[in-house]
Amino acid sequence: MINPADNIMPFLTELQVNNNKPWFDKNRDWYKRAQADFVQFIADMIEIMADTERDLAGLAAKDCVYRIFRDLRFSPDKTPYKTHFSANIAPGGKNSKLCGFYIQLEPNNLSMCGGGLWIEDKNILKAVRDELYVVPEDLLDILDSADFKRYFNGLWDYQKLKKVPTGYDSNFPHADLLKYKHYIASNDMTDQLVASPNLYKHIASAHKALYPMFRLLNSIIEE
Repeated sequence: MINPADNIMPFLTELQVNNNKPWFDKNRDWYKRAQADFVQFIADMIEIMADTERDLAGLAAKDCVYRIFRDLRFSPDKTPYKTHFSANIAPGGKNSKLCGFYIQLEPNNLSMCGGGLWIEDKNILKAVRDELYVVPEDLLDILDSADFKRYFNGLWDYQKLKKVPTGYDSNFPHADLLKYKHYIASNDMTDQLVASPNLYKHIASAHKALYPMFRLLNSIIEE
């Protein structure tokens, strides 16, 4: 098993303070070794997580890992490289429309894991909201479960609406569930955890705690 503290995190620590092309070119071999370690780390996690989510069996790590090179076209920040390695583990790879489990390794206690459904299709968002409007208990029971609460503090409120979306009763008792634009939960990981032998177990357990939400949301999409 890969210990990210051996090579991945030291490389990223140096990249944080040397985020420029000359340094990167000089240390390209180090980058390739760190990247290879991360790909192997994700491959190991896929194998473990497939015990819970069988659709992940046989998934290639390379199809889940994101590039370290930043897209600078529309960003005022012109630093060329991300200061983390990341992957989205989902059936079919990182671009899947189904729920995915995201893993990010980044120094200075910025690592994280978690996941769910990132929604860009308005028809999918409406389908999810319609289902939750009729049967909110299915998601509420998951969010209130001890396993979920052990790793996650509710859903991520990125882009969450302030008001109930048009077409739904604002007096609906669980109207807050309809305000989300994405259904995702995240778990922050310290550098100490990332370096510890418990990292694999921690991530696998967090994934297992989220899997009931994955099944619920995926079933809505697939219908």
